[in-house]
Amino acid sequence: MSRLTCARALLSSGAALIALAAAPAIAQDAAPVDQTTPADTSAGSPDQTPAAADVSGAGDIVVTARRRDERLLNTPIAVTAFTGEALEKQGAIDITDLAEVTPNTTFEASRGTNSTLTAFIRGVGQQDPVPGFEAGVGVYLDDIYLNRPQAAVLDIYDVQRIEVLRGPQGTLYGRNTIGGAIKYMTARLPDHLEVKAKATYGSYN
Repeated sequence: MSRLTCARALLSSGAALIALAAAPAIAQDAAPVDQTTPADTSAGSPDQTPAAADVSGAGDIVVTARRRDERLLNTPIAVTAFTGEALEKQGAIDITDLAEVTPNTTFEASRGTNSTLTAFIRGVGQQDPVPGFEAGVGVYLDDIYLNRPQAAVLDIYDVQRIEVLRGPQGTLYGRNTIGGAIKYMTARLPDHLEVKAKATYGSYN
């Protein structure tokens, strides 16, 4: 009887140990399922800055930085994109205003002019906009390359979106993009008649 009692006690203790060992394993398997959903919905591109996310609507923007239509959050390159609505709310007047909300960039009018663009991305660009020097940052207007910085200070008007690609873009955009590229995409013409009007009124008439 004592041996039978000892065997039953050993079996009972063994079953209890197996149950205790299996319980944490089940909990560990179940935990990531609850953490997956919020991680997927809040995950963003490592190059998406908080400022750009606030003004541009995060991943709802469809960009063509890699010559194809894809969501901004799914684009594995350093790109900052702004929709036309976001730029209007921001009060951006021309392309130089993007430097205030785009990291590692300097966009300003060249000295002695108000229409020639001096652009630097990650420290690469062209200081003197003379015809003998090639630009380090490419400017594209509806995917058409502007080969000179003269008249490249584009007004932000009726814009669909503007994309700033940081880093060398020679594979997809050719030469003169070792610093990066600026893609200025105008809004598509509507299929129906549409009229837009804007007026402002200040104090003291």
